[in-house]
Amino acid sequence: MGHHHFLLKALELANERRGFCSPNPSVGAVVVKNNEIIATGYHYGPGYDHAEVAASQQLSNFEDASLYVTLEPCCHWGKTPPCTDMILNKGIKAVYYGYLDPNPLVAGQGAQLLQSQGVRCEQISLPEINAFYKSYSHWVQTHRPWVTTKLAMSLDSKIADLMSNPVSITGQIAGLFTHQSRKKSDAILTSVRTIIQDDPSLNIRLGDRVIAKPLYVIDSKVEFPPSAKLMQTAAKITVFYSEGEPSKIKTLEELGITCHPVSQSIGHLHLGEILDKIGDDGVHDLWVEAGGKVFSAFASQQLAQKSFIYIAPKLLGKRALPAFNEDRDIFSEAKAIKWQNMGEDVVCEIDWE
Repeated sequence: MGHHHFLLKALELANERRGFCSPNPSVGAVVVKNNEIIATGYHYGPGYDHAEVAASQQLSNFEDASLYVTLEPCCHWGKTPPCTDMILNKGIKAVYYGYLDPNPLVAGQGAQLLQSQGVRCEQISLPEINAFYKSYSHWVQTHRPWVTTKLAMSLDSKIADLMSNPVSITGQIAGLFTHQSRKKSDAILTSVRTIIQDDPSLNIRLGDRVIAKPLYVIDSKVEFPPSAKLMQTAAKITVFYSEGEPSKIKTLEELGITCHPVSQSIGHLHLGEILDKIGDDGVHDLWVEAGGKVFSAFASQQLAQKSFIYIAPKLLGKRALPAFNEDRDIFSEAKAIKWQNMGEDVVCEIDWE
């Protein structure tokens, strides 16, 4: 078993906590001796031990051991001490990491420090790990989250019946994919129109597990209904608005909802400003479920990095609510399009950059 094998094991551990570590990146680590894994660890979340330290707590003797970690070890103080201190104190002989930390506080300095102290430190780049840290790197560079938009529609490109009532469009396998995608995202964005029409839960339901995520709502005129299910299913709620009655804002704030004013752009809330605020909150991965208009807005303004369109084998008829209006040409901006079957549905995966 070689370096790739152990780094991919570390990646499996990092995946365990993806979506729960922001503003920190999710990281996994394994300690190897005589070609066998003798300790493992992952970063549980802000304020908890980093992956390297979590793994180190399982052992007292690190003589001749090597550390495999998905991200370059940090060398600065934050809420926890530098991981490089632990590595040097434990006498680990070699460190192999998968991704150079783009954080300016690290950015190669962790590796340099270890090498200067006689620890072999080598980056081994793997496509799986590079893909895993795309959103984190994007956030560090742009201070905005990596945006993934999702839309479900019928074969005739409709999203609701002729009375604009929501209908169940996709099957169980596509639904499972949605819940898994929400789980590995740091937060979810929706629109107040979706909340009023659908009253969704927008949480994660996987087997017996029910997980709440931070929720952001596009709500120009502060129409958020205090009776919405989301009051019980979201970890916390932030409403973005441009105008609204002070009494409504006060009511929401008394319910624990954060109300954040945003300027308007082309008759709608300024999506760039919204992403700036969400980025300031430390969100790396943002999952967007908000209907056709919001989907099209993110695509046409080139603010999404990835999209998924679920297409179900059913027809809703010409009087049903269309997924898109005049915005079909937005797909000309796509850099790559892949198709895959998910049970009875077909999913179109779009890369915008």
